[in-house]
Amino acid sequence: MIIDYLPHSLTKISMISIEKINPLYISHITKNYSKKMTNTIEYLDPFDLLLPVEKHPQKDEYILVGKYDCYNFIANNQHIRQIPCIIEDFTDKPSQYLKILRRLHNKGDSNKTNRQFILNKLQKNHFPLLQILKQTGFTKNDLRAYNYKVTVPKNYINSHTTEKTMNWINDLKLKSNTKQFLYKCAGLPIRNHKRLTEEKKKFLQHFFAHAKGFEKLTIPQQINILTHALNFKAIMTAQLQQQINCYLIQ
Repeated sequence: MIIDYLPHSLTKISMISIEKINPLYISHITKNYSKKMTNTIEYLDPFDLLLPVEKHPQKDEYILVGKYDCYNFIANNQHIRQIPCIIEDFTDKPSQYLKILRRLHNKGDSNKTNRQFILNKLQKNHFPLLQILKQTGFTKNDLRAYNYKVTVPKNYINSHTTEKTMNWINDLKLKSNTKQFLYKCAGLPIRNHKRLTEEKKKFLQHFFAHAKGFEKLTIPQQINILTHALNFKAIMTAQLQQQINCYLIQ
């Protein structure tokens, strides 16, 4: 089906005073977003601050129908009083709330793969790392998740591995063969139930922090324990089912 998009009659872009913009609710904004915007404020272009609003037909005010994170940043910045806004047709309250809800979804291109691609392009052009940090709001910790440490074995890196997980395994104080087992699990296809996922990694972090004596086990014993740990949901479900069965036969 082909949809011909025709701009609404009132759609235009204008500079509007922040005092004339009315949000429909008090939004929760992450500290990371505010910090990144503050750190990159001198590099922001009009598009970075563009807000979608609806012009009230009777009042000299505009209803904010998206980008509440950006509005929150601007409203708390005394140096920005005029903002570029795209003015949309005025609608009823339910339609306005639906707009906001629809626009709260993450951007389709906001993913690690795309960020990795652009970072690689910058690095190939020998763009200074400090400038990337300064102009994008990235931190050094952010960028570490986009590069494998030199000590991560290259033979375990493939299209299924992630820098974050492989670097985490690399830093574990485990025997070499035990690490190799985890590297292999991290490189399994996404749909493989034996794959070391982010959720399983968090469980292992908890396990390593609280388990006593794991380092004293032999390598086969450690791998056996980790195999069970990576399947913790199925094991716990089976144990709970066994307990249920015991209650039922009492």
